[in-house]
Amino acid sequence: MVTGVTYENGTYQYAMDIRLDGVRIGRYSSDTREVTPMLPWLGRALGSKYLQERTKEFQAHEQRLKEMIGWCMQQDSQRGGIHTGQVHIHCSLSDQAPVAPRFQFAYDGQDLISFDNQTGTWVADVPVASQLKQIWEKESTWTQYVQFFMRDDCLQTLRSLVQLRQWVLLSPVLPEVSVSLRDAPHGPVTLSCRASGFHPRPIHLSWVRDGGDVLAETSSSGILPLADGTYHTQSSLEIGPRPDGPRYACRVEHSSLPAPAL
Repeated sequence: MVTGVTYENGTYQYAMDIRLDGVRIGRYSSDTREVTPMLPWLGRALGSKYLQERTKEFQAHEQRLKEMIGWCMQQDSQRGGIHTGQVHIHCSLSDQAPVAPRFQFAYDGQDLISFDNQTGTWVADVPVASQLKQIWEKESTWTQYVQFFMRDDCLQTLRSLVQLRQWVLLSPVLPEVSVSLRDAPHGPVTLSCRASGFHPRPIHLSWVRDGGDVLAETSSSGILPLADGTYHTQSSLEIGPRPDGPRYACRVEHSSLPAPAL
């Protein structure tokens, strides 16, 4: 889903969400002007060169949507205020065969025009879009790009992402580990160790005091599945209110690690 918003003061915001099977895997926005992977494994799997190429492409899309909103505002009797343009791009596979691709442009919440992938033509959803249909069909470069994207690029990208996900889930994925402290007034201190984004499922978190003694955790979340096929877990340890006492560390054991890590 691509969203652009033009404000009354002339400022413009743009955001693109990239999803795989309903899971948000990437984002681009006018604030960062770069593609940001939302899953730990995705950036490593795609590589910096691929992300840089997509960033340049999405920067061009940002300008294109701004122009599309500007055209709609010119046709609108109420040009002031806030106006929104959205492009819904969707492609799917069933046993590697493409199913019902979609390229739909909406303005201020109303579907305006869509692309018919079978005929390679634009379909005006409302009368005002008939003029836009004529403009885009004369502008063959834009129509050819959309047709190429829907018939080739979107599907190839989808196949690649599915294969990458399968490859990742067959390979060990390092956990991302963080430790936090919660200090209750006049009460015990609670240490929390979180490990997220790891695969395969088995993992062991334990607490070490002064580099030696292994302590039993106070509570655990168990190992929970995440939407991207990886896992998350949290272990907590309650200790006495002793700021100058022993030092504690979280010990992580997982098949992706060559040795237990602190």
